[in-house]
Amino acid sequence: MVAQLEHSTGSLAITQGATQHAKNKNTTQPAKPSTALTKQQQKEAATVLGQAFDKYPFMSYVLPDATTRVQKLTKLFLPLIRSSCRHGSVIIAPGDGGVLTWVPGSVFSGREKFLDLFRSGMLGVPLSLGLSAFKRLIVHDEVCEVALLQHAPQDFAYIWAVGVRPDQAGKGLGSKMVRAALDEMRQQGYSTCWLRTETSKNVGLYEHLGFKQVLTDILSGSQQQYWLMFQNL
Repeated sequence: MVAQLEHSTGSLAITQGATQHAKNKNTTQPAKPSTALTKQQQKEAATVLGQAFDKYPFMSYVLPDATTRVQKLTKLFLPLIRSSCRHGSVIIAPGDGGVLTWVPGSVFSGREKFLDLFRSGMLGVPLSLGLSAFKRLIVHDEVCEVALLQHAPQDFAYIWAVGVRPDQAGKGLGSKMVRAALDEMRQQGYSTCWLRTETSKNVGLYEHLGFKQVLTDILSGSQQQYWLMFQNL
């Protein structure tokens, strides 16, 4: 999921909460985290993403009640941040202006996926969002996840979410966080980076950052269009 992304060519200092992989292209299993965000930092990062995705068309479809959307999105993003801290990385722009989360592709498959759902608190998301909203989310996400796993190689990394707080928009924070994430992935030996967006105007910005479209589709279950994109690292 990707909120609106701004392009900039400047540099940016970032704060990270990450797990480190061995720098070996044949190694895809994560080691224990060397740096982690505190629980309070995780909550603050989830709040930033909740604010960033408040006007995102897909999230408006999932959560049509605008009065509770940010609150519920914050509860949705908190488990994703916990998972990213454990397996991949959370990149936070200065002043909490934006947040990016990424994970290795192994998070999406097998025993690790089930354990991560439990450990990160994702099993509580249906109650946090409401059952009807959760159904709208999962019907769309499951199809997108199948497409991702069909096209991506084994040793891929995935940008789960990147968003910029509305009052920090236009400063290029999104593109800078993406570049920082790509650098981390290269250093840790991943072969490709993948992402998904439901907003057409993001596609050209990602192409400018080196991503290529793999497919786009309008899903019958949600009537929402998505674009799957990747970049070789």
